[in-house]
Amino acid sequence: MESPHLLHFSGSDVPLLPSIASFGDLTLSSVFQPIFNLSHSCPIGYEALLRAHDPDGNDVPPMAVLNRSFSRGCWNNLERGVQLLHTSNFTRMANARDMLFLNTQPDGFIASDAYRRLVEGTLKRLQLSPDRIVLEVLETPNGNMRQLVEGIALFRSQGFLIALDDFGEGHSNIDRVWQLQPDIVKLDRRVIEQAARNPRFAPLLRRLVSLLHETGAAVLVEGVETQQEALLAMECGADFVQGFYFAHPAMNRVDEVSCRVIMNSLHELFRSRTEKCAQEHV
Repeated sequence: MESPHLLHFSGSDVPLLPSIASFGDLTLSSVFQPIFNLSHSCPIGYEALLRAHDPDGNDVPPMAVLNRSFSRGCWNNLERGVQLLHTSNFTRMANARDMLFLNTQPDGFIASDAYRRLVEGTLKRLQLSPDRIVLEVLETPNGNMRQLVEGIALFRSQGFLIALDDFGEGHSNIDRVWQLQPDIVKLDRRVIEQAARNPRFAPLLRRLVSLLHETGAAVLVEGVETQQEALLAMECGADFVQGFYFAHPAMNRVDEVSCRVIMNSLHELFRSRTEKCAQEHV
């Protein structure tokens, strides 16, 4: 009997067709949401997101798959299998400059030397260098911060970049940033949403971004869904943005032409608001 804890891959020999995997009776696949550089108005990479369907073709929430209770060690096997699925599909759709953002549970960084060698071999086989992969540390409590810090340092020494995900929600605090020293901090959607709803929060957002920059981290605002939120992200000095306002997750690369139209319009609005604000203070 096949173990329900194992992913079984079904690839394609035809370029641009994605790989899928089975997990028990579920079919798993990848979609990718682009992440944009605000200064250059272009995508720098993609966050890989899981999609799951039952035998009848109905959507199954990704967290309903990932939050299943397994015996010790099975979670990492599932998570690592999903990461392999995403990485394989990413190499089919990305160009040579795109970066891949992968969600990772804190325990996923506490890995054996054998597993790290396996990762290195897999990336060589896929012709993907570690410096194009951003491992996102999910903002959840971890029982052993020392082990987490050491694990992150080992993956960073291999060339991977590190992002702290969902900052501003749950267990977030600036001490965690200092300890983990991420290359990128991703602000939770609730941060930009609250700043858009309440004008008093906008100065606080600017100060938060400035503080994170002082730690040496770049700042990514995720969950941007409206023009107002996009402008706030630009005004607060964020480096990168991600959200439905710019593009929805998809299996293929984003249409850069249509996204550049959105970005140009956003920059024009930003200049107009900046000029108007300067005139009001003359």
